[in-house]
Amino acid sequence: MKISDGIQQSFKNYIQSLGGKSIESYDKKGGFIAIGFDLNIHGQTVPLSVKYIDQKRWLSLPTVSVAQCNLPALDHVGNNGLICVTDHQGEMFDSADLFGLFKYAVDTAISILTNALESYSAGNRKALYEEIDGYNQTVVSDDPIVIATHNPNQSDSLYAWCINLTKQRNTPQCHHIKYLVDGASQHPPSSNPYTAIKVTKIILPRIENFVIPNLFTSFDEHWWEQQTLNFSTQQLDSLNKKSKFKIVLLEIPTPKMRTYLVISYYQDMASNKYRNFKIQTLQRGWREYLLNRTGMESQFSSKKPVVIAGCGSVGSRVAEILAESDVDKLILVDYDDMKTDNIMRHYLGIQDVNQSKVSALKNRLQQNIPELEVVVYKTNILNWLNSQNDEQLSEMHSIVLATGHPPTELEVCRRYILTRRMSKLYLVG
Repeated sequence: MKISDGIQQSFKNYIQSLGGKSIESYDKKGGFIAIGFDLNIHGQTVPLSVKYIDQKRWLSLPTVSVAQCNLPALDHVGNNGLICVTDHQGEMFDSADLFGLFKYAVDTAISILTNALESYSAGNRKALYEEIDGYNQTVVSDDPIVIATHNPNQSDSLYAWCINLTKQRNTPQCHHIKYLVDGASQHPPSSNPYTAIKVTKIILPRIENFVIPNLFTSFDEHWWEQQTLNFSTQQLDSLNKKSKFKIVLLEIPTPKMRTYLVISYYQDMASNKYRNFKIQTLQRGWREYLLNRTGMESQFSSKKPVVIAGCGSVGSRVAEILAESDVDKLILVDYDDMKTDNIMRHYLGIQDVNQSKVSALKNRLQQNIPELEVVVYKTNILNWLNSQNDEQLSEMHSIVLATGHPPTELEVCRRYILTRRMSKLYLVG
C-alpha cells in the first residue's frame, strides 16, 4: 500500500512553510521516495534530502541527509551527509502518523544542523571531538576494519597480521590487514596465511592536531600529507626509518577515549609517491575493553589460574564461560582425544575430531580471545596433581572437576581438600 498523493503533498507543503526552495521529489530504488530541497540554515544555503519508504506505515523514521556540498565536518552528521536524527528519538512512535514522523525527522535534522553550524562558527568543536570515532568510521565505511586484540596504548611493540595480496614480484606491496597484536604476544590469531609486519605508532598530543576531513571528502594521500605537517621531527623520522611498505597506527586522544586509524601504503622512494594507500579504522577487541562493555564486575580477587580437570561436554563449556570472564589464565587437563560421539554436546566440532581435547580447546579459545593464556596437559588430573608441589598448587585459584568420573573426583577431594593442599574445588556435571 503506497502513500497517497495528499500526504505526499503535505510533506512538500511543510518544507515550503520552513522556507525550503527548489523542492522536488523522485523515486529511489527499493520502493523509497526522496524529497530534495534547499534551506537557509544559520545564514547559508544547505541542500537537504529526506528519504522515506513508500508505504502507509513506517517501521523506521525517514532519513535526512545533507546533499553533496562544501561543508566542514559537523556534530551528529556523518561524512556521507547523513544526519543522526534517530539518536534523538527512540524506538516508540505511531507508525501510521506519517506526517508527524516526517515533521519530527525534518525538525530534528534542522535543529542539529543549526546547532552544529553555530558551534563551528564559534570555534567550538567539543561535540564533534567526542564523536570523532564514529565520524571516522563513516569516512572509511567501505574498507574492512582492523581488529586489535591488545590495547595499543599499553604496547610499545605492535605488529599487524596481514595477508599479502602482492601478485607479482617487483611491484608495490599490497597487504590486507586483519589483526593488530602486541609484539610480545605468544598467541597470534593464526600462523597461516598471515604475515607479521611491524607497526609504527604515532600519538597525537592533542585532538586539535588531527586533521578532520570535510563532509564528502576522504582520507586520501592529500589528507595524509596535511596530517604529517602536524607530526614532530621525531615522529617523521620514525616513518622514514621503516621499510618502503609502511603500516602506521595513528592514536587520536578524544575527550572520552583514544581512537585509532590504521594507515598503510607503499612509498615509492624515487618519486616519493604513495601506492596502494589505504585507511582503516580499528575495532577494539582486547579483553579489558570487552569486559567493560558488559558491565561485568570482577569475580576473582586475584589473577591466579583456574584449572579445569576434564574437557568433555561440561568442562569445555566451563572453559568457554571462564574465558569470557576476567580469568587471565586457564590450565586444561584431559588425557582424551575428540571423537565423533562427542560432537553434539561439546564446545568443539567435527573439525577437531582425532585431536587431543586440550589442544583443540586451547586453539578455539585463543581464536576468540587471543590475550587469554592457556596451558594444556594431556594427562589425567591425578597424575597432574602429583606432578605439582605445594607451592605450585598454592598459585592456583581453584580446580573445576568435570571429569565425569566420581571415583577420580572423590580421590582428588580426599587428597587435596581434606589435607588442605587446595582451598577451592568445584564439582560440575
